[in-house]
Amino acid sequence: MNPTSPAALNVKRSIDRQRKEQRAVSSILSGVGLALLLIILGCASLAGFGGFVLWKQIQRQSVTVDQMEQRINKDIASLQGRNEELSSALESTGAQLAKHQSLLEQAKSQLSRQEKDLETVRRRLSILEGDSGSRR
Repeated sequence: MNPTSPAALNVKRSIDRQRKEQRAVSSILSGVGLALLLIILGCASLAGFGGFVLWKQIQRQSVTVDQMEQRINKDIASLQGRNEELSSALESTGAQLAKHQSLLEQAKSQLSRQEKDLETVRRRLSILEGDSGSRR
């Protein structure tokens, strides 16, 4: 083939045109690939930043939970102390109540004896009054 023949020129033009098309397609694909890479890197950086923020929040919550547990433990200890105080007061009150019940029972029995003694004295008095009335 002669380099100056129309068929050779057509082939050469066709090759040049294909080369230009390939370059254009290659540059378009490079742009699309670069855009995709930038999008992926952007998403990865946002995910990394989000992970960092979540990590910080978890640390803060961990500190908050520890503080809350310390406060709850302090409250529990305080309530246990108060419970012990109330239990000892209840035991003391129960002992006092038992003592007072015993004293009340003693007072009732003494009152009952005194009532019997009074009844006996009244009977004797009535007998004596009856005897003194018959002597007159």
